[in-house]
Amino acid sequence: METTVLIADDHPLFREALRLVVAEALGAEAQTIECASLDEAREQVEHSPNIDLALMDLNMPGMDGLAGLASLRAHMPTLPIIVVSADERHATVDAALRAGVSGFIPKSFSRADMAAAVNAVLDGDIFFPATSDRNTGAPPAYDPGMTDMAARIATLTKQERCILEYLIRGKSNKFVAIELDIAESTVKAHVSSILRKLKVHSRTLAVIKAGPLLQLN
Repeated sequence: METTVLIADDHPLFREALRLVVAEALGAEAQTIECASLDEAREQVEHSPNIDLALMDLNMPGMDGLAGLASLRAHMPTLPIIVVSADERHATVDAALRAGVSGFIPKSFSRADMAAAVNAVLDGDIFFPATSDRNTGAPPAYDPGMTDMAARIATLTKQERCILEYLIRGKSNKFVAIELDIAESTVKAHVSSILRKLKVHSRTLAVIKAGPLLQLN
């Protein structure tokens, strides 16, 4: 049966490299669909239900780091997703796997190693690199709460999302008001709205719950 792979990366040269990886892993008969943003990826998945695997960059437009990844996972819960990223830190790998992806391939991998990882995931395995600063050889457990929080983050307005990012960086309401040129009372109102939409009872909990999803911005 013909295998169809979605390649999502905003760099044309790397999309070309991934096409070669797919060909090496699956043979010349494999089909690829390419896109350069999260919105395009969602559109392709909606219109091409026969996609068997997605290879995705974390930092392409619309991804918003792990928040975009988790929201994408929520939109297509059965599609195997492999993150292909230049960020090889074990914290990034762990967080991506907890967001529900099936694999994580560093962009520093050789074509042969990438092809082997693709085949492993299509065979039903979970693939992740053995990074030098990882303390355990076992993959982290999938945390469905990340997809729930990503969906809540997606309900924030642009202004609320901006203020949430300031909160995660530890900025005060006064600082945010000055930076955004709005009244401090307006900031407080936005914070209340953020807490309500994220379903948390304090700004500390908002930072704890949303911070890991936005750490790559």
